[in-house]
Amino acid sequence: MANWPMFHRDPSRTGFTPEKLAAPLSLLWILQTEDRLFFASPTVYHQRCYCGSRDGYLYAVDTLTGTLQWRCRTGDEGNLSNSVEDGLVFAGSNRDGCLRAISTDEGEALWAFQTLGPVFATPLVVENLVFIGSSDCNLYALIKTSGKLVWKSKCGGELRYASCLYGQTLLSGATDGCLYANLLETGTGLWRFKTEGPIHCTPAAHGNLVFVGSDDHRLYAINAENGEKSWDFRTENSIRSTCAVAESKVILTSLDGRCYALDQFLGQLLWSYRTNDSVYSSPVVAGETVVFGSTDGCLYGLDLNSGKLEWRHDLGSPVISSPAVAEGMVYIGAENGCLYALKSAQA
Repeated sequence: MANWPMFHRDPSRTGFTPEKLAAPLSLLWILQTEDRLFFASPTVYHQRCYCGSRDGYLYAVDTLTGTLQWRCRTGDEGNLSNSVEDGLVFAGSNRDGCLRAISTDEGEALWAFQTLGPVFATPLVVENLVFIGSSDCNLYALIKTSGKLVWKSKCGGELRYASCLYGQTLLSGATDGCLYANLLETGTGLWRFKTEGPIHCTPAAHGNLVFVGSDDHRLYAINAENGEKSWDFRTENSIRSTCAVAESKVILTSLDGRCYALDQFLGQLLWSYRTNDSVYSSPVVAGETVVFGSTDGCLYGLDLNSGKLEWRHDLGSPVISSPAVAEGMVYIGAENGCLYALKSAQA
């Protein structure tokens, strides 16, 4: 069974699944929440889709019918996505600064860990640990079954977005413009790389490189072993999204309204596609289709190799959320408070 259990699917945040999406896609169901689905991105695990809303609830929905299974009050504004593993959903809250573990069966909160600042970041689950960054500038490692603190590491800026995993190294971007590398087991700092603007996105790791965008309009490719820059690519506006990596291509979106494909090793532009508004949505790759949303209200499917438009669905509301793809379905949230499920022709 194919799952999408965390933001950008895997701990390295590559945003890639080998599943193919056959056009045309058709709308299967819509779940209406009571406020916007802003940066909240859905996850999919064992035929349930989980997504937070700015109404303060985390929703669990049957993937086949769209039937609401439960909703859990987190006190959050649903800014970023959750992570699901072993019967637990992990979700942060920017209102009370807690990370919560919630039962996938009944939607019951099992434990909560209190940080000293708002938690906007998406949790990262690796084996028996869950990692979360906070606006208190700390990265925390907790035992996933109990919420007990294992270690914490201080950074020089707020950690408002998720960490990614490279081997035994955690990589986290901060508002001070630095990408921090910490040892998974102890939290020991290994290196940091300084950009020229705040980092408001999650890094992605592939091969020996980690890719991260900055408000300085650049995407950086950094050697994950030593923190040295391999290359950078300049866009026309800030980068607030996580890139996807597939078939030696780095797929990038920017607030300049474009989606770019770059050579993974050289950073050379292979193609670009312009939407009609800014793009916050992080692109994902399903088979050979690039999928992302735009604030122009559309969900896009582009050919990975050429950048040509394969399909486009007008959802009628700006899309900030990032898509999840599982079992031939695409799940995406929009600012009208709706969670959409679109079915591939082959599903």
